[in-house]
Amino acid sequence: MRLSSTLAQGRYEYSCDGRTMPVQDNWQLGLDEHGNRMLESQRLVGEQGHGMAVRALLQAGLVTECEVRWRDEVDEVHAHYSLQRAVDSAPAMGDTILARWSGPNGPQEAELEGRNRLLFPLMRIFMGPLLLKLNEYRDGLEAVSPDVVDPSQRGKLLAPRISFRSARPMAGDAATQGAQELGTDITAFIYHGDEAERDAHCFLDSRGLLIGYDWPSSTGRMWQVRLRDLEWSSQLEALA
Repeated sequence: MRLSSTLAQGRYEYSCDGRTMPVQDNWQLGLDEHGNRMLESQRLVGEQGHGMAVRALLQAGLVTECEVRWRDEVDEVHAHYSLQRAVDSAPAMGDTILARWSGPNGPQEAELEGRNRLLFPLMRIFMGPLLLKLNEYRDGLEAVSPDVVDPSQRGKLLAPRISFRSARPMAGDAATQGAQELGTDITAFIYHGDEAERDAHCFLDSRGLLIGYDWPSSTGRMWQVRLRDLEWSSQLEALA
């Protein structure tokens, strides 16, 4: 999986209580050598550049395949996730997800089935397509993601983790104020992600791009993510 052309790119800037944090979160969207829409993203922390990198294929608003790499002071770990669908059929919600990852005892593999289940590679740039799907399924969905909750547990690192996600459109002053601050044609959502991200406020533009993301931590600190340095080709109408 390699990008052969770039159609859009940008980065996300993180802040906590108004202070910019040392997180590098960059992404590129383009086409691979077969003409498939492909998204690359990496989120690195600190001078050593430890963190996570993802390459993913997108179709019909879904992630159909992704390669994941985790690198820290201990090791570098890899995983591969893909939807299992019939040849020439379009990807659909509930397609079986095949996960392969490198555990401490050698290669591991699992198949995950479920009607309201999709593949979500965790990076911020994938939040737009996820929120648009959650807007269609108001009762929520199950997301299959590589596990990075506790990297010290090497047996679980990048293994499939299932979590329930939901979102609803935001109304009132908070939605209006957020939209005015972030641009035109902005849609605001209240998002429930994993345990660390409850009642997050998410802002999407008309292309399905995550523009802003605000959430309070369990310790009462306010985290914010903002899209910066966006370059967007006129050939593109939407992210996915």
